[in-house]
Amino acid sequence: MKKNMLKVFSSTVALSLVLAGCSTSQNKKTRDETKPAVEFKTSVDNGGNTINNGHLKIGILSADPLTGMFNPIFFLQATDYYIMRDTMLYTFALDKDYRLKQDDGNAPAKFHLDKDKKEATVTLRSDLKWNNGQDVTADDIVATYHLMGNPKYVENIRYSEDYEVIEGMKEYHNGKVDSISGITKKDNKTVVIKYTEVKPSILWGTGFLTVFLNKDQIAEASKDFGKFSGAELNTKPLSYGPYYLDKQVNGESVLAKQNPYYYNKDKVKVKEIEFKAVSPAQAAAVIKNGDVDYIRALSPNIWGNVKDANNGSILGQTDLYVSYVGFKLGKLDKEKGKVVTNSNAKLADVKVRQAFGYAVDWDQINEKLFKGLRYTPTGSGFFPPRIELAENPNGKKYKKDVEKAKKLLDEAGFKDKDNDGIREDKNGNKVSFNFAVRNTGSDLDQALADNFIKSWKEVGLDVKLVDGKLLSAKDWSTRVQADDSEIDIFQGAWGFFNNPNPNYIAGETSKLNLPRYIDDKLIKDLEQIDSIDSFDDAKIKEAFNKFDEDFAAASPWLPLSWNTDIVWVNKRIKNLDLKKYNTFDQQFYELELTADKGVKN
Repeated sequence: MKKNMLKVFSSTVALSLVLAGCSTSQNKKTRDETKPAVEFKTSVDNGGNTINNGHLKIGILSADPLTGMFNPIFFLQATDYYIMRDTMLYTFALDKDYRLKQDDGNAPAKFHLDKDKKEATVTLRSDLKWNNGQDVTADDIVATYHLMGNPKYVENIRYSEDYEVIEGMKEYHNGKVDSISGITKKDNKTVVIKYTEVKPSILWGTGFLTVFLNKDQIAEASKDFGKFSGAELNTKPLSYGPYYLDKQVNGESVLAKQNPYYYNKDKVKVKEIEFKAVSPAQAAAVIKNGDVDYIRALSPNIWGNVKDANNGSILGQTDLYVSYVGFKLGKLDKEKGKVVTNSNAKLADVKVRQAFGYAVDWDQINEKLFKGLRYTPTGSGFFPPRIELAENPNGKKYKKDVEKAKKLLDEAGFKDKDNDGIREDKNGNKVSFNFAVRNTGSDLDQALADNFIKSWKEVGLDVKLVDGKLLSAKDWSTRVQADDSEIDIFQGAWGFFNNPNPNYIAGETSKLNLPRYIDDKLIKDLEQIDSIDSFDDAKIKEAFNKFDEDFAAASPWLPLSWNTDIVWVNKRIKNLDLKKYNTFDQQFYELELTADKGVKN
């Protein structure tokens, strides 16, 4: 189920313009700064007569080819995720807060939590089948958990201590035992998972797998983890969803066909779905030509080029996303499996990090560069307002204040001692900072990077791009995750989806804690979020807010933007409601098409 999975990807934000002479003071007086300046409707009803067995075309906005890692457990790129979301990821029902709904027999699998026994029970539908006709069984669930914890899969960045609340998982992952004692097959369709402790985050999928893989494909892929990425488990996984992935064309497109054994196949109105990679440069033309029926995550530039097109509608909603500027503050100790923060790191002094924050006009970037479609986050940036349970009404945000930035740097001992306009560090040594920015394919990436560098220079901070250029997506990802010593600052982004627990990317054992920062306050905050008391909504909201404030005060990253997820819907789609789509109350297979081809502008 997509909604309980962290969409794991990091990237730089994909746009900018030169900010010379921009002013936002009038806007600040006339609008609510806690929302984007531009807002959209969330549903459309085009009417019309429905055609049978239509071919739906979904655009996947990407400057790079599709990577083809279509494993719903281990994927890394958002582009791959978007394809799997509507073909094979729905497993459990959700409540209004995107948490696992208990004892719902209409979904592919039923979930039941017994807090007293510290047990979760998963019961598969009796008629749930893989697209090859085989039953989905308890053995598939057990095999998926064993793959997640497999000690031989050393490159698995998804494994974390979150799974070690399952009895025997840690011992299994450390290679001390051959199986996970807490995973028990009750019968052919039922698995009981025994926990050492039960945390509220299990309801969002923490320590709990919300989608399963085929045991036979797992066995084949596990024979040689050195060749894992090329296994059919990843390139052509079996599906128990409404569709399975049938054909791929060189990173350009993927064709998904109906699963003939899908338990709810009578409701599948779309015969097949074609997912097409669409470059940002071509997106406006593709939309106006009717070459795609649906495409999401439109950038402000694309939106500006299609907002007046008459062959469809633009919908939008607050995205579960944050872009940020992060600081490298330590390393990941692979032997201990923990983040180790370096008290002597170049940016170890929080006053220096905060000075970087006050040197930049974040509001101006969002209101002018992003054309009001993005807006400056409050607090840590971890909790976009789409999930009310986690939203912090008292969160503060960075405002440009050059004098405050300079004062903080002075207090940290960073002073310009030779009057060349650049500050030396507290030991009187020349200091510069290397900034890793990913090339997203937008011709405006460089301008945004330049704006940051110019803003920081204004307060005496010398910042240069790593290797003097924007980095390729692969180079950026490899080097940032490896804690390359040449990187001091990096620009990144996370898509959170519905799980507001920040442990995934801020916890002490998270490989995705890219700033490599942790402290006693944050450890305590994360423990409180996961405590038994936090099954109470008021308690968990209080815990989320406390973490938000403490992370913001420590500033291991500076939140840049919360985003509006902008969606294009061609007129031949009869109706679409984003809010229903979010909770799987409306799915792509249920969409009705009113024409054989997309409507042209």
